[in-house]
Amino acid sequence: MVVVFRTRGDDWDKFVDTLRKRRGDIQSAGSTNVWVHRNRKHPEEWMMVQQWPDKEAFDRFAKERGPALDQEADVRWTDVSTWEEVDL
Repeated sequence: MVVVFRTRGDDWDKFVDTLRKRRGDIQSAGSTNVWVHRNRKHPEEWMMVQQWPDKEAFDRFAKERGPALDQEADVRWTDVSTWEEVDL
């Protein structure tokens, strides 16, 4: 399962540094990959994509650790959506 987060932010470096520092925490909770992107034409628009084995694992992380991580990264997500993967 893939989770897509979108937001607008002011401090890209703080956001990226926090994720680099906490990537191990995210992965130890079950995430297998984390990607971050910044819009080329609108650098204040950010996106993060996380890959999780299932929705339950993500929901546990989001409830237990997510709010503190968001606060540390100084980010408030405007959109969070979950996407199921299909093998082709």
